[in-house]
Amino acid sequence: MEDGARAVRAFKMTMPFSKEEAQTQTDDANIKTGRVLTLIAIVPQLLFLFATLTDGALSWTAPAAAFAYAAFIFSFVGGYWWGVAFDREPQRPIILFIAVLPMLLCFALFLPWVLGWSWPGPQLVGLGIAIMAGFLVDWLILRSAVAVPGWLHIRLIASLGLGLSTMLIGFITLGSS
Repeated sequence: MEDGARAVRAFKMTMPFSKEEAQTQTDDANIKTGRVLTLIAIVPQLLFLFATLTDGALSWTAPAAAFAYAAFIFSFVGGYWWGVAFDREPQRPIILFIAVLPMLLCFALFLPWVLGWSWPGPQLVGLGIAIMAGFLVDWLILRSAVAVPGWLHIRLIASLGLGLSTMLIGFITLGSS
């Protein structure tokens, strides 16, 4: 009987004691996963940066792909803002307006290519700035709506990583034209 009681005590010691402790463990695991996925999501842009720096044959293709990749992600972030606004901040319609700006900006930055103007250097710089500025929306407007600890840190890493690498590709492209 004593062995059984010991086993039960050992089992209880490994289990969370409360719903709050269980939620904290889940949040911690989600934050770690989010950090890893954020870093993985920046890798393609870093590969485009490397290709822009080292491969003359890709001097136009890599920046164009980098623009598309950054534009897709920034548009996704706008969609995220839209979802948070509807779910947690429906009384603040200004967030819905702000949420569509990434997609509209990406489209506007794409138009010079369609029209045959200078592209993609200046647009990559502008898009990189916008991606980094997007963190301000998270920090100033949405931080009270998203209660996951560590979320802002992940958004900062994502914004700086993608924004800076996108800007660098733009500056390199401008310098080589």
